[in-house]
Amino acid sequence: MSPSRLPSVFGLTAAFLLIAAPAMSQKQEFHHVFDNSKLDVSAKPNEQFTDAVKEFHRTGQNPYNGKPEALDEGKKLYDETCSACHLPDGAGGMGAQLNGPQHIYPRVTTDKGLFEVVFGGAAGAMQPFGLRMSQDQILKAMAYVRTLMKK
Repeated sequence: MSPSRLPSVFGLTAAFLLIAAPAMSQKQEFHHVFDNSKLDVSAKPNEQFTDAVKEFHRTGQNPYNGKPEALDEGKKLYDETCSACHLPDGAGGMGAQLNGPQHIYPRVTTDKGLFEVVFGGAAGAMQPFGLRMSQDQILKAMAYVRTLMKK
């Protein structure tokens, strides 16, 4: 590259960073499934956000998806807190079916949407798990649920 082109390349790079940096650092906004009101996803007292939770808030993508150590913990959490209603294989019972192609809330096909349902609650007996579990635990349980959805 010729020296005369360097200033324009650096100028373009700097301009891109100034424009893109705010967008890259923005956090996702989460909404309740019933009325689309904003969910308060701030940390509960004594809850420390893990790097995974911080990344999820920024991107809306669950960083635990496909991670074996998170899936093991997610399965334990699912078995303890979810399987009574959704059944061990996600086939549904009192709770909605999780392992089929159709969902009561189509938003659950995205990580952000699934989090909104689990964290904020939904119809029937689906209570807001944001009151009972840390957001890190919810993300791990969600990662396990994704494995059920793929079967």
